[in-house]
Amino acid sequence: MTSVTEAAPHIRSLVAMKEHADDGWSIASSIGAEPSMYFPEQDGKAIPEEGAWIIVVEEPMTELRSRFRVPELSMWRARPHQLNSGAITVGHGEQAAKVYPKQAVIATPRGDLHLWPHEYVVADRPMELASDPSVTLNSLGGQPVLDEEELFYLMSRGIPRHEAVMLLFDKVTSLDFVYVTFPKEVTDVLAGAGQSLRRHMALNPRA
Repeated sequence: MTSVTEAAPHIRSLVAMKEHADDGWSIASSIGAEPSMYFPEQDGKAIPEEGAWIIVVEEPMTELRSRFRVPELSMWRARPHQLNSGAITVGHGEQAAKVYPKQAVIATPRGDLHLWPHEYVVADRPMELASDPSVTLNSLGGQPVLDEEELFYLMSRGIPRHEAVMLLFDKVTSLDFVYVTFPKEVTDVLAGAGQSLRRHMALNPRA
């Protein structure tokens, strides 16, 4: 069992990290930057090294829009990215450290798309969402990933659709090249989900 003495350095490290994050949050706000750009973990939006499933809640205005439009509230496999510019300094003296902005990157059919934390939410239960009968699993070419004949066969053998989808989902060679789209009736109901009220009102002003 770890003693209090042995755990003390780790505890101090965690406290220092928390203080840095709080300090950095204030600094980012004071210069007019979005704090979540530097500390996405504060909002539960950090992307681990192994990647994570995210739902895009706001399509960024980039040149990619002329070649591909991200479907509303679609779900993608994202990888982390840290910029090498735009750092803020948190802490003081020997404890000072530079913190760089962070993004999530998804591979679309027309190239990579970089997303800021306010433009996505991390999906808690992606496999449950992917197995819903109303969703469509797409490859980067825009075609359904799952073989409908295989799906029908499994279901004809008494396997529930949810379990059949999970079985076939494992056959996809790389989940990094799959995205999930939801029917319009679902995206209409969830419009604005994952966005702050201020952000949603700015993007959807009343007439």
